[in-house]
Amino acid sequence: MHPTSPALRRSIAAVFFAALTIAALATSRAAEVPIPPAPTQWVTDNAGALSAQTRDSLNTQLKEYQQSTGHQLIVWIDQTTGDAALEDWTIRAFTAWKVGRKGLDDGLALFIFMQDRKVRIEVGYGLEGQVTDAVASDIARNVIVPKMRAGDVDGAVTDGVNALIAVIGGQAQPEQYAQPQPGQQVGPLALIFGLFGPLVFVFSVLLIIIRMARYASGRGYTIGSGGSGTGWWLGSGGGGYSGGDSGGGGGGFSGGGGMGGGGGASAGW
Repeated sequence: MHPTSPALRRSIAAVFFAALTIAALATSRAAEVPIPPAPTQWVTDNAGALSAQTRDSLNTQLKEYQQSTGHQLIVWIDQTTGDAALEDWTIRAFTAWKVGRKGLDDGLALFIFMQDRKVRIEVGYGLEGQVTDAVASDIARNVIVPKMRAGDVDGAVTDGVNALIAVIGGQAQPEQYAQPQPGQQVGPLALIFGLFGPLVFVFSVLLIIIRMARYASGRGYTIGSGGSGTGWWLGSGGGGYSGGDSGGGGGGFSGGGGMGGGGGASAGW
């Protein structure tokens, strides 16, 4: 038997540590709830928290509001974001779904997570003049949360939607308000690097360590990298997703190409 060199032992230990790091990162990502495809209705209730009558009424109301003003408001009710931070999950969903009109960015999304007991109002750039962070916080904390605490989900969502519509109004948003403020924009590339950057870095370090280990292996010791490498692909959610119990009020919903990043507010009950 050939004695194992100190350099090889260190390399093997480093490879083992890198593998553990990759496994930990993969487990962390797996615990997060993935962003689903864009909703097909204005109101999506995956948690079954709304009555059918309220859900259908709100869906019709928001559909007609969009038809008359162009502003796109949606409601998304689910159970949890998993291990992902609330704001991180909602801004990624808002961006992926392209809520609001392209160039005007006049979209808004009301998120409610029943298991997490959290509310989030996500605002597009084009509506941040009306729905400021302070206004969004006031609606979330003083209109929606009290009724959620009382178990009145129908009333919480209905009153929240009505309050948001009252603040935004019925006038079409001038294009000038849709321009992102410097340093505020969260683009798709930034989101991708934020999600997968750590994994790419760890894999790069791992490949370097493997090459060092092969070089230091001396007589008869080889650590093979094996295979043809790792492929990466990113898909974007398309249509055809009904969002579970999200029906009613007619179809025809689709994201208009808007962007988020205009602020918002969160609250819990």
